[in-house]
Amino acid sequence: MTESKLNAIASLIGKALHIWAVQYHFVIPREILKMYIDKFTHERRNIARYGCRFFDPHDGEQYRKWLSFRTSALDPSKKRNDITAVAENALLDLSAVHTEYALIVSEGCQLYPGYASVLPEEGDVIYFDHDRTDDAGQRFEPVLKPDFSYNTLRSFNYIGRCFAVKTELLRQFEGEPWNPYRWVLQLSDQTKKITHVSEIVYADQKSFACEAETLREYLSQSNTRAAVRVNADQISCTVEYETQGNPLISIIIPTKDGLDVLRTCVDSIFRKTVWPRYEIIIADNNSEKQETLDYFRALKEAHDNVQVVRVDAPFNFSYINNRAAEYANGEYFVLLNNDTEVISPDWLDQMAGYAQRYNVGTVGVKLYYEDGTIQHGGVIIGKGGAAAHRWYRCEKDVRDYLFTLSAPNDVGCVTAACMMTSRKCWQEMNGLNEELAVQYNDVDYGLRLLKAGYFNVFLPSVELYHYESKSRGIDTDRKAVKRFFEEVNWFKEHYAAYIIHDPFYNDGFDKSYDYMLIASSGRN
Repeated sequence: MTESKLNAIASLIGKALHIWAVQYHFVIPREILKMYIDKFTHERRNIARYGCRFFDPHDGEQYRKWLSFRTSALDPSKKRNDITAVAENALLDLSAVHTEYALIVSEGCQLYPGYASVLPEEGDVIYFDHDRTDDAGQRFEPVLKPDFSYNTLRSFNYIGRCFAVKTELLRQFEGEPWNPYRWVLQLSDQTKKITHVSEIVYADQKSFACEAETLREYLSQSNTRAAVRVNADQISCTVEYETQGNPLISIIIPTKDGLDVLRTCVDSIFRKTVWPRYEIIIADNNSEKQETLDYFRALKEAHDNVQVVRVDAPFNFSYINNRAAEYANGEYFVLLNNDTEVISPDWLDQMAGYAQRYNVGTVGVKLYYEDGTIQHGGVIIGKGGAAAHRWYRCEKDVRDYLFTLSAPNDVGCVTAACMMTSRKCWQEMNGLNEELAVQYNDVDYGLRLLKAGYFNVFLPSVELYHYESKSRGIDTDRKAVKRFFEEVNWFKEHYAAYIIHDPFYNDGFDKSYDYMLIASSGRN
């Protein structure tokens, strides 16, 4: 057995021991143990076949090995006569294009044979995955893209410099200086028929470049009041939308006692928040300790923007938040766990800037554990078999992929540990689904909004601590385990299509190892 295989197996065993000892304190319910055994068995098979559990897209050698195992959908024998390639020129010239589609091919982009065979029959704009090649023709740096992501596009040109457009739409830019990013920005506001082909169709000799000036000009010309800030990577941008008016924001915090964490949370809101108009609604779910009740009383006396709503019912996260929301006066709601602490003073400003956008359903933020590792960086649908956090327990400075930890980007959903949504969206969705008492109620809310045409945005520039215990696993009580599997099964039944394909997480990636190339074509 090779050294790489031995190392991979040792890593698997270490991970299993960590789950057994740290998360479950050596007592794992049988059903959950079986779930992990199935997962490790699958990974063991990958190690036996491929020598690893996944391939690193940042490693050129591993990427080329991954390519050798893949079956490309590109078929050079298939031709199409409805598309004409348009090479980069000083000005866009479509005089020779008489086909339904024009294919924008910027300088440095090289199409792979058979590219036309994967073009779908429909789509006003069609874009593809791509990679890069060096002078020797070696392929590296795959860019596996999400499906159409409105807000990600306003962070950087993730669509790339080679894409197809219906000629009749593209003609509006004829005679303009060559600027593909400017064109896709405008097209993204004109049509919803933007199709992603998840195949590596071309190589681009150039890597992503900072196009902040193009973005600024477009937002200004479209009368969007926003500032564009270039991020530390010097490529991606953060758009900071100017909040219209001075809306009231209702912060809903469920709690049962837990005074030590609740006080930290509330104190940080008052100490850090610069947004002038907000109210705090504490949803008291059966608190019993006198010190907690005294704290509620003192808090209301000291602050006229604090309400305490008593919710006398068995724990049901959805029900508690729904009841508290009935008392909210704000135009925007923030669902906030009681074991959080604000880091960013302008957290509400930034979140509201996005939540007010006509096509945004929820806004989530970057959450850290006390030791600085990441607790939440958006959610991947299908991770863990249902849905789980991106970049979970990774170091703060982990190397991300496509700026997912540095620039605003669209995700399947965000955690309700800190989530903003508009009153309009909340009412449209009838709040959280009370059928889901503990698991996946926030995921369900986000996916219902996604189905209705909204985007869910993750804002890396907004940071909070989330003191959820890193040693706390699933409750091993039999009733809790039964409920856990009932809610998992409910989610799998209702969202099977999203579990198979998260629109914002390319199918080429492993669902267990964030943004690592999947080692097999089997279950993820």
